[in-house]
Amino acid sequence: MALKNVKAFVITTLLIVLLFGSCSTTKKLQKYVEQKVSVEQLMQSIGVDSYSCTYPLYYNTGAQWNERSLELIEQAQDYILVSTFLGVEHPSVYPVWKALADKAAEGVDVYIIVDSSSNFQMVPIVNERIQAAFMLLHELGLNFVEYNSLSLSDLFFIPKLLDRDHRKYWVVDGQTLAAGGVNINHTSVAWPPGYGNIDTMVELGSSQAIKEVVETFVATWNNYSTTFLDADSFNIVKNNESETARFWLLDHYWPTKSKITTLFDLFSIYATKELWMVQGYTFLTPALLKRIKFAVDRGVKVNFILSDYSTQPKYELASRYGILDLIEAGASVYMYHSPVESFLHAKIMVADGKLVSIGSANYNLRSQSLSRELNFLFEDERIGEENLKYIETLLKECTVVTKQEAESYRNFKSWYNHLLMQIWG
Repeated sequence: MALKNVKAFVITTLLIVLLFGSCSTTKKLQKYVEQKVSVEQLMQSIGVDSYSCTYPLYYNTGAQWNERSLELIEQAQDYILVSTFLGVEHPSVYPVWKALADKAAEGVDVYIIVDSSSNFQMVPIVNERIQAAFMLLHELGLNFVEYNSLSLSDLFFIPKLLDRDHRKYWVVDGQTLAAGGVNINHTSVAWPPGYGNIDTMVELGSSQAIKEVVETFVATWNNYSTTFLDADSFNIVKNNESETARFWLLDHYWPTKSKITTLFDLFSIYATKELWMVQGYTFLTPALLKRIKFAVDRGVKVNFILSDYSTQPKYELASRYGILDLIEAGASVYMYHSPVESFLHAKIMVADGKLVSIGSANYNLRSQSLSRELNFLFEDERIGEENLKYIETLLKECTVVTKQEAESYRNFKSWYNHLLMQIWG
């Protein structure tokens, strides 16, 4: 198939998906509001239970999480399970891979899942290809699987091509669970050198949630490995004495009912005063915009924080194209400018200073329907207050995007990348 024909086929598929995914949501949201649907009720409707947990700890840069992950590896005595969307071979992350290998050599069970998208990573700015970590992990003797290995034949079966594991989570010794947006790659940890992305990982303890994550890890592993794992062989530490909060664990897997779509619905109806969306970049569909407008029409002040210094021009072009749509829907848009030119990769949502979601899901169609995602959801004023304080620190480095500036981003190249990023971004 000629390259231009492949591109035409992909773009046509994108348009079909966009039209399919952009049906009206307003009536559904209005029904939820009229029925005064609670968080618990909406989560139960998609089979998501709440779990007690220790009070969450936050790591808000790739460098912070990198340091903490090395501590967790050093402390591990039983097992370490790691799932990362992007895992590469690079000096900045070699210490993590080496520490995992050393721990495995000591007898600790270490298992790693890395998405096949790692084969297509580029060094920021210079656009040089960077090698995925698969060969290195093999040389280090680590147990790993490649999630949904990409091949040219996938072009003829788009659903398989688009099935990606976007989750980033760690389970250590059955007592520590961490999830968020930090990959084991160069941009997460060391671009710009020594800083990496401004991102968020949340660490907590919860025997019930850890059991669920161990089970999803094992199920995923067994789909791609000839080495069969048994979830019951991984010990779960039950320690309720320090559990001081509750949360919902949203483990989304397309094509089952979209837990992420329900999450977006929830924030649109829960907010009555203010909604914050920290997204780095977002690729909008008509249905996503309707959720924003629904909240605005109910008197909610909706705020988006996007980010400068994207690691790839195509992401920046695509995201900025949609800013005008957000402004016209009634949202305020802030552009974050890192003093050290780091990209804000965090995915945080806060409604009325109480409802908080942190995880891997972006506010886009891909996270709704095409990728595996893992998000934590809290309904807790203490956690809401902490996250609003963090947002205040981000706002110190933000500028408001005016409608005139947003209009300057509307051109064919931005539109084209915006369309492609609905699937690839």
